[in-house]
Amino acid sequence: MKREDGFTLIELIVTMAITTVLFGATMTALGAFNNNSHQDTLRNEMQDRARNALDRLARSLRNVTAPQTKSPGALDQASAYSITFDTIDTQKVAGGANTTNAMRMRYCLSDAEPANETVYRQEQRWTTAEPPAVPSAAECPDTTPGDWETTTVAATNVTNRYGGLKRKLFTYAATTTPQIVTVQATLYLDLNPSKSPNETQLTTGVALRNANRPPIASFTATQINAHVLLNASESRDPEGLALTYKWLDGATPLPSTSEQYETEALTKGSTHTYTLEVTDPGGLTSSTSQTVTIK
Repeated sequence: MKREDGFTLIELIVTMAITTVLFGATMTALGAFNNNSHQDTLRNEMQDRARNALDRLARSLRNVTAPQTKSPGALDQASAYSITFDTIDTQKVAGGANTTNAMRMRYCLSDAEPANETVYRQEQRWTTAEPPAVPSAAECPDTTPGDWETTTVAATNVTNRYGGLKRKLFTYAATTTPQIVTVQATLYLDLNPSKSPNETQLTTGVALRNANRPPIASFTATQINAHVLLNASESRDPEGLALTYKWLDGATPLPSTSEQYETEALTKGSTHTYTLEVTDPGGLTSSTSQTVTIK
């Protein structure tokens, strides 16, 4: 018989069909791989930005400035989604009467886009000896002219409040600003909350090493014959520093700055309201009063 080399038309069509299927499957797999790789890259970039934001926040909080008498505690304002504090500016020299080079910083979380919340950082600088009044924390970011010098985006793709959740960005070890000495910041991150993979959680905690809490004023008033012994030994400073004392009988200062003071003989039946004011080395003051009727 005569030999016939080559492929028949049917064989060629089948081969081309198989090749097309294999090529299509390969391209689909390659496309899925590239898409997954791109999503992984975006997730890594998102997490890196968030980590950098938390690291910068932590550094600033560790450098929080010791407060003045009109601003007790380490923080100016503290809520679940906003924090404001004075810190040392390491980037610019303020000059003027601002000899400590202090600045004010705010971090807040905006949920204008629920599936893509944004952390904003706002900065305020001054050249006066005293810092300006603390701007309002009602909006994030605060766009009131003159309130903040700069406003920048610190982190995106945050989902702390997505889907009706109310997961706090900031949590504190105390309920009142003057007593806060630790801050914990927690970010939940997700490029697309409606799809897998699940969100990522980043958390950092900071101890406010320069915090100065107001002293606690407390005293006893014990009648001894016609005298009253005032004893402030129960007063204390949370940081363990020495206190100074001031005593008053009504509005009249008593001639003592000691921890204890014994009054002169008083008239039987007279009523006296004694006030103790204690002050720590940072200038923070607390006071308390007691009323005594001489028997």
